[in-house]
Amino acid sequence: MSGTQYIPHILYSTALTSISMHLLWQRKTADEDRARFKAQTSILQDLVERLRSGKSISDEEIMKLRNLARIHGEGRESQDKATTNVGWMDVAWGRKSPADLGVSDEWERRDLEQIRKAIETEQ
Repeated sequence: MSGTQYIPHILYSTALTSISMHLLWQRKTADEDRARFKAQTSILQDLVERLRSGKSISDEEIMKLRNLARIHGEGRESQDKATTNVGWMDVAWGRKSPADLGVSDEWERRDLEQIRKAIETEQ
């Protein structure tokens, strides 16, 4: 069988490609994290400088800058990370989406309440 002599080369090339792609993904993720942390640091440093210089800053503006600097999802776990128990049925047939579980209905209700409150305050 002449085809079996190529199996080690196929495995090596697959492994090398997989490792290369993983390292590339890790490098890009690290670059994105560095850029995000640099932006957060500059926002907070600017806020500190403005407060130390004695300039008057409204509480609303301080909250906006703090929200800009906050990491997305800070202080709460996402739905995927909170669910760690994965059974074989989930593996075979797939997980139920948040929409199937009724989570999106809750978010839609909250959005409607916020819009309703905004309209009432404008009138």
